[in-house]
Amino acid sequence: MRIRFRHVLAFMLPAIAAVAFFAIYPLAYTGALSLQKFNLTSGAPAKFIGLGNYVRLFSDSQFMNSLKVTAIYTIWGVLATMVLGVLLALLLNSKGKLVGFLRAVSLVPMLICSMALSVAWALVYNTNFGALNAILQALGLPTQNFLGTVKTALPSLIAIDVWQFTPYVMILTLAGLKGISPELYEAARIDGANQMQCFWKITIPSLRGVLVTTLVMRVIDTFKTFEKPLVLTNGGPAMSTDTINLHVFNTAFSSWDMGYGSAGSIVITLIIALFSAAFIRLSRKAEN
Repeated sequence: MRIRFRHVLAFMLPAIAAVAFFAIYPLAYTGALSLQKFNLTSGAPAKFIGLGNYVRLFSDSQFMNSLKVTAIYTIWGVLATMVLGVLLALLLNSKGKLVGFLRAVSLVPMLICSMALSVAWALVYNTNFGALNAILQALGLPTQNFLGTVKTALPSLIAIDVWQFTPYVMILTLAGLKGISPELYEAARIDGANQMQCFWKITIPSLRGVLVTTLVMRVIDTFKTFEKPLVLTNGGPAMSTDTINLHVFNTAFSSWDMGYGSAGSIVITLIIALFSAAFIRLSRKAEN
């Protein structure tokens, strides 16, 4: 039976309409809004100012601080999850009921809704009755205001991210380990290679594609973090946890400066697009 183009188009139209309505139109509208001066509280109509919002954005110390905070959060969060995830994958790369149980349990943090998880960790970090301070008291150590001081607030948020997403790295690494032929290790041992040499010469090169993919996906995901700083600190204390997404959200929906907030959203989109392009390029290099 001959399939005509209009038949194919009829099946594609609902998907095209959904993408256009939920993705392309909001992005285009945000881009147009970012070129205007438009504050909902002023009562004044939107005024076209070209790249004025972007010039203001990169001369804004608070926005630049949010970029710095997000970069620190991303670097340390991704580094810790990658290292711990790979180590856990190596430890759990065996058969047995206990190993299977540990794999299942380790996935629980990743399955919890981020908002609910943030509320739970607010209780854990609580200065008066939190579990962490209870442990410190039991050990005879002074209690800490984990979310209330500049030195500990951001590391506390990073610790939650590491706890939640280490299983993500672990499960992908485990999948990669299962694809490595045992014959490679047997041949290496026959040639006199020890366990560490096998790890660096066989395991890591074989996992390169998986690790690159996981690394870039984690960078993109961590850069987009929003719920944890919103629920736990709202950017404080002293803007030490004011990530870029939280900063743009507060600009648009607390100050109601929609044009300026839209410019921040476009910048976030462009940064994530660059990470995505890097992901594709690095993945292709790893495959080759």
